[in-house]
Amino acid sequence: MARGLRIALLSLAAVALVFAFAWRFLNAREDVPEQSDYRIEIAELRALASSLPGPGPREIRSVLVAEAALPRGVVFAGEPFEPLHQVHQVFQLVWPERSIVVDTALPPDRFEALTALGGGGEYHADGWAAVERALASAEQVFVTHEHMDHLAGASRIAPEAAARLRLNPAQLANTDALEEAGLSEALRAELRPLDATPALAVAPGVVLLAAPGHTPGTQIVYVRLEDGREALLLGDVAWNADQIRNLHYRPRLVTLLIGENRAQVLAQFRALRDLADAHPEVVQIVSHDARLRRELLERGVLVDGLAP
Repeated sequence: MARGLRIALLSLAAVALVFAFAWRFLNAREDVPEQSDYRIEIAELRALASSLPGPGPREIRSVLVAEAALPRGVVFAGEPFEPLHQVHQVFQLVWPERSIVVDTALPPDRFEALTALGGGGEYHADGWAAVERALASAEQVFVTHEHMDHLAGASRIAPEAAARLRLNPAQLANTDALEEAGLSEALRAELRPLDATPALAVAPGVVLLAAPGHTPGTQIVYVRLEDGREALLLGDVAWNADQIRNLHYRPRLVTLLIGENRAQVLAQFRALRDLADAHPEVVQIVSHDARLRRELLERGVLVDGLAP
């Protein structure tokens, strides 16, 4: 009997040890590579931004559609699981006579479905109303990636206006994501992919840069304003600007759950940090960072609210 009990206790201890090791591995901080195979060639982006005739946009506008929280330990590997304030915002590039929308947030019913999974949040109906107006008047609509909280708003675009929704080939090929975002079959049938190229000028001062990793169709949007100021809209390459500043990535467990290509995103972190060191004048805008949004509004990098 005593021998059987010892074996049982040793077995339990072994299982506990394996579980503890696995938990630590899945949640521990991981070093970002010293060198990156992901390239952000700022000279190339600047040249492409000038390749289409006309001035760049006058301003980058942002509207707040929703607020929520994620456990800090989900955003920063190894950190405590205290709440971290997150925002869902939509960006608008504005010229005197036209505009481009970047990311579309999510309609009220989709937000309710998202928060039903836990954590709660606050939805801004006036912000969503501004997004609907902006989508109706935008010359082009792009998304940084094909997750629901960035793409679902595009479900409100009518099939006859599908030409204004510009998805890259990888985004368009991600049919599960398009369906989850609520894009109707009629709308999807009318969509045509952007040219398949690592970097693509889509308007004066605006360049899309492929950045697969967070999703297959993730892309960074480079913006050079009419007055020469520059910005990168990073979408969800990072969820918080401190991830790039401090090279502090999400836990491996989160990577597994959301289906990221971890190696690609780690390489992008290094490239973005190196770019920030070499070119601090290029502002890096992380979509969900609440504190960064406040700072950029105070600095005038972003303008609050969308143009009618």
